[in-house]
Amino acid sequence: MEEYFATMFAEADRCYSIARRARSRGLDPEVFVEIPRAEDLASRCEKLLEAWHVEGVAERIRELSKDHNREEVSLLLAKEMATAPAKSREDAIDRAVRVGLAVLTEGILVAPLEGIAGVTIGRNSDGSEYLAISFAGPIRAAGGTGQALSVLIGDVVRREIGIGKYIPTDSEVQRLKEEIPLYKQCQHLQYTPGNEEIEIIASGCPVCVDGEGTEVMEISGFRDLPRIESNRVRGGACLVIAEGMCLKAPKIQKHVKKLGIDGWEFIDEYMAWKKRHDDKGDDKGAKKIVPDAKFLKDMVAGRPVIAHPSRLGGLRLRYGRGRTTGLAALAINPATMIALDDFLAVGTQIKIERPGKAGAVTPCDSIEGPILLLKNGDLVQANTSKEAKQYRPEIAEVVDLGEVLLAYGEFMENNHLLAPGAYAAEWYKVELSSRSQLPDDWKEPSYERAKEISRTCGVPLHPRYNLFWFDIPLDELKALRQHVLTTGTWRDGKLTVKREPITKRTLETLGALHTASATMVALDHYALPLVEGLGLAVDGPKVVERTVLEDPGTMDEAAFSSPSLRAVSQALGLEVRARAVTRIGSRMARPEKAKERKMKPPPHALFPLGQSGGMQRLVSTAVGQSRVEAEMGLRQCPECGKNTFQCSCAECGAHTFTVNRPSVQRIDLAQLLQSAMARVGVSTAPEIKGVQGMISKNKTPEALEKGLLRAVHDIFVFKDGTIRYDMTDVPLTHFRPREIGLSVEKAIALGYTKDVFGAELTSPEQLCELRVQDIIPAESCGDYLVKVANFIDDLLEKYYGLSPFYKASSRGDLIGQMTIGLAPHTSGGILCRIIGYTRTNVGYGHPFFHAAKRRNADGDEDSVILLLDGLLNFSRDFLPRTRGGLMDAPLVLTTRLDPNEIDKEAHNIDVLWEYPLEFYQACLEYKHPKEIDSIMDQVAGRISSNLQYEGFGFTHDTGDISEGPRESAYKTLETMIDKMNAQLELARKIRAVDAKDVVYRVITKHFLPDMIGNLKSFSSQSLRCTKCGEKYRRIPLSGHCYCGNNLTLTVHEKSVKKYLEITKEISEKFELDTYTQQRIAIVEESMRSLFQSDKVKKCKLTDFM
Repeated sequence: MEEYFATMFAEADRCYSIARRARSRGLDPEVFVEIPRAEDLASRCEKLLEAWHVEGVAERIRELSKDHNREEVSLLLAKEMATAPAKSREDAIDRAVRVGLAVLTEGILVAPLEGIAGVTIGRNSDGSEYLAISFAGPIRAAGGTGQALSVLIGDVVRREIGIGKYIPTDSEVQRLKEEIPLYKQCQHLQYTPGNEEIEIIASGCPVCVDGEGTEVMEISGFRDLPRIESNRVRGGACLVIAEGMCLKAPKIQKHVKKLGIDGWEFIDEYMAWKKRHDDKGDDKGAKKIVPDAKFLKDMVAGRPVIAHPSRLGGLRLRYGRGRTTGLAALAINPATMIALDDFLAVGTQIKIERPGKAGAVTPCDSIEGPILLLKNGDLVQANTSKEAKQYRPEIAEVVDLGEVLLAYGEFMENNHLLAPGAYAAEWYKVELSSRSQLPDDWKEPSYERAKEISRTCGVPLHPRYNLFWFDIPLDELKALRQHVLTTGTWRDGKLTVKREPITKRTLETLGALHTASATMVALDHYALPLVEGLGLAVDGPKVVERTVLEDPGTMDEAAFSSPSLRAVSQALGLEVRARAVTRIGSRMARPEKAKERKMKPPPHALFPLGQSGGMQRLVSTAVGQSRVEAEMGLRQCPECGKNTFQCSCAECGAHTFTVNRPSVQRIDLAQLLQSAMARVGVSTAPEIKGVQGMISKNKTPEALEKGLLRAVHDIFVFKDGTIRYDMTDVPLTHFRPREIGLSVEKAIALGYTKDVFGAELTSPEQLCELRVQDIIPAESCGDYLVKVANFIDDLLEKYYGLSPFYKASSRGDLIGQMTIGLAPHTSGGILCRIIGYTRTNVGYGHPFFHAAKRRNADGDEDSVILLLDGLLNFSRDFLPRTRGGLMDAPLVLTTRLDPNEIDKEAHNIDVLWEYPLEFYQACLEYKHPKEIDSIMDQVAGRISSNLQYEGFGFTHDTGDISEGPRESAYKTLETMIDKMNAQLELARKIRAVDAKDVVYRVITKHFLPDMIGNLKSFSSQSLRCTKCGEKYRRIPLSGHCYCGNNLTLTVHEKSVKKYLEITKEISEKFELDTYTQQRIAIVEESMRSLFQSDKVKKCKLTDFM
């Protein structure tokens, strides 16, 4: 592993060396590379907060980390920083809180920079001093724990300096009671506390939680309070109270008690209040899992419901971790994806009922696929993509969706009780091996052999011959038994019974695969298990009664047992385990993504054109103008003293420096363009798009040459000067070179000399363990990065006068090259290396890599940047000066990933090759995951050991990590009407979905709010010029724009009415309740009233006759 990191460092050094030489030419805002390297958390924190003069803090963090955990380090360091020399006490506290928060957030989030707007020392009514921390919107990035502990840090620091406790007034507390629900209307809140909760927290907190006014909405009561600056809703304060102090109160309580901090007894009071009033009826302590419809909240049209909560036929819980699961990602059989009309593809986000909220879909062909009812009446199971594609045109119903693979670590991370999983081969194996030596034929024994093994070894019947007995009431089983007894015949190992609707439906629910004709139903594989399970026997061609089918009446009331299951076990004379107990509801959420990052509108260069570029910000349009003016920063040449806006002096070539505030400057754009074209050797200018204006502090423009070359290569720039490609995050711990288009020779050159079992790598089919900073992006990403690489080579050669670096003609040429991984809510990149490509629209990476970006795999998407592009073109001078402008920027680059410094969610990943029998027994008893964590090999137990980076296992393999639909049908269907119709057709086909409920939710949660909102927007809309883009609140008296062009509406009648007809149609088709129908009628009448004249017509008496 050390050799791997040395290779990464060497390649990064090579890129940094080239970038330093290029930057030294003085053609960029700074003459040095603006992305500093950091090897660990300590370095990141110091470099992130260098503006606060925290020199030497990195070494102190390392010293404290030897004996203390992360939270303790943050508090101890904050106390030290508070007493260090500073201009004022406020500055000392401000620096201390930011440093403490930076440690908590691993030095990678923007929260310490922009989440804290400032600190002040105020006075209480009794004259004592108190500390107020003003939070801003970006504090959201810190998460609830970081938000809450930042207040605790503030309390520790104010004690150290000798500042008193905050004593709130009643008005300040009452304001928060109004403010937090108002914020919920404006922005998303994970948790909205009630008035009593707010009262306890706000009244007891020893630090004043204040904030900037971030929302347009203002409070109506308790305005103009003397100690609160704004009447606008304070987003940062609301987040810290609701998602931090309230939601994370248990964590605060734990740290306060552990560290012995007094003054936080109000948290104990809050926890006691929660315990008294927490009547949600959750699963804790219950011996069953109750249906939970939370995941159906806020569903939208076009994204189908896969299964309603805990419905029969829904996804069956199967325990285990695949190569592509963990960190919230889950796996289903690729055949299930196809059976769902391709709505689910690899990387598609689905909302789930449990154990978490959402996950990215990945393939696993070693778990069961869907059970399908075909139009001819056959009941079949598709376990491969080939079978699913074959059956797809004939599917009448999806009777059962198949299994969903979820790891133990997901239940641990979400603090969710374990629930009985599917009785599958791996469970049977560990149960059998605990009783005797595994027989050679244990995997696929014959039915008679399976019964023999069960009786001899005392284990349940093999899963291969199990049916969904658990799901059928005993009365229905008895009816089926009677039907088989009276109409069943046996021939050539097959059971044939008369086709009858009720018993046919029972056979389908049982999962008893069969073929059907107009009058008969024939069973093959499950024929004998069904006959004997019903207490019958075969006597020649006849089916005869063997024993009664009755519940033995045991006192076993466990949720994984049922009267039917007990009756079948008694009839067979051996234990039959429930094939599936826990079903998981789900719905499609965001589709997968692999696409270049573009600003709106997308520019080639961060070069301002003012109004001269027109609506499309075209340089060619601006060149044709007689005068081009734009606001830019003034710079000065240190050699000749000439003032300019360029980074390099046009007269003497020296590097310029910023001297003044930005001002409107006249640009000779034609001459500038000609000069740029000559410099980079472009004879005919392509269509170059700039920006209307800069929003950075100094408004330093990017060199036009860079935009010219980007336009030549058809790529676009982002706000910081880099070029990004976004992909959905999906974890991967093991790969086969064949899956990612990697030859054995290339794999060995990259350091993959042995497979996961220690054998020399000689075949592309061997399994290799993925290195923690290697990534496998989408093929489309590779193609786009080839364009970027060619742009960089042209830039090096034609602009900087250096040799080209990449020399890439295909995506394969970029294998082994360094990139930067960056999440939108962070300000630190992670060094990574491309080792291959996937055919899917996702970015595969090690779970540690995603966790290092403070991400998981629940549908998040992040970007990659070619390393040399970032080093050459990124500049802080381009970043917006607005709050949050430092987010989504590589302010620092982590070169070595430390598992101890990543998001703790990755520590819950289990890495066993096989789950122990004790685990499955714990599931039957609904134990908490923490009760058995000692027997489950998790990442947390490997931290700081030799096995923290490698030696990981998984329980379920898959043939190809790219198997399944490449793109979700949601993206390929063109109109919302098409998507909605496809959604309802799928709802009709899936037995676990209530189509009427889907229609009701789509109308009431999407269509009606959308139409009502559009009605309001139409009535209060502005007007826009079709040429210059100027907007008007009202029509000017002249009737046209000041530039003489026509004005157009910004909200049109068609957009207001777009969902009306489909809403009326489906509400009638699915016979929704009268109230909903009346709501639709009222909206329709409002539209008619708005768009048609209500003027009273003159009538004659004869008009009424």
